[in-house]
Amino acid sequence: MLLNPVNACIVYSMWKINKYKSIDIDGVLLSYKVKGKGMPVLFLHGWGVDHAIWEHQFEKAVLQKRNKYQRIYFDLPGMGKSITNHKIHNSDDMLAIVSKFADFMIGEKHFLLAGESYGGYLARGLLLKKEKQIDGLLLLCPLMFPGWRAGRHADHVVLEIDRDFINSLPQDKAQGFKELSVVQTKKTYRDYCRDINVSVAPGNGHFLAEELDGAFEQDINKNPLIYKKPALVLAGRQDTEVGFEDQYDLFRNFPRASILILDKSGHNLQIEQKKLFKAAVLDWLDRIE
Repeated sequence: MLLNPVNACIVYSMWKINKYKSIDIDGVLLSYKVKGKGMPVLFLHGWGVDHAIWEHQFEKAVLQKRNKYQRIYFDLPGMGKSITNHKIHNSDDMLAIVSKFADFMIGEKHFLLAGESYGGYLARGLLLKKEKQIDGLLLLCPLMFPGWRAGRHADHVVLEIDRDFINSLPQDKAQGFKELSVVQTKKTYRDYCRDINVSVAPGNGHFLAEELDGAFEQDINKNPLIYKKPALVLAGRQDTEVGFEDQYDLFRNFPRASILILDKSGHNLQIEQKKLFKAAVLDWLDRIE
């Protein structure tokens, strides 16, 4: 059953923006796209990027299974093409919008949930609200503690580099890539520019820098939910942003989780270890099926 727009005090309006659609939820204009039919999969991306960080690599990973799943990609408020209402001040406010979006798109159906980085932190919050509906959980380099590098994290190291190519790039274009990447090649740079290095839509302004505190009011790491359905946690051994040690501790909360810590992987694991990412995602779906 879908939310009643009157009872929920939500004004829904949708229109196409190129290949995207937009929906107004409580004054937040969310940009989203839906691919395929079947079991819904809801994707939550990380801080300051957009849905592309999931879309391209997940679509490649599940090529032979795509007719089984409805993939729901969207940009979080104030990120990508989505416009904030400037009333979102913490992750509780953010989660309220995400939850209403899920109600609108999915209703009471069962679905799968995937969260990357800050989206992984939000996913654990959504799990508390909708555990009975969520049949599988995928966390990609998930944030465990709110704040910049608040948990245990690795020092930056470069394990593979095409030095001639990297030196040929303008400094301003390569800076973010070099700061995050463990594998610095032409292929990973191409994927980084396509999936990660996104611009902020007009109207978002200084939302991330000045308005949003990424923490929940209540610490979700205390008295955590024990989630007993198939889960997958992917962490990069060389992740400078969220690390891997805190993520490994999730094995206590997820008794059916595969927790994989991949070498030669930083915070952009999905483009640095594509084959292992694909294999792990397909195994996760097989365990759910």
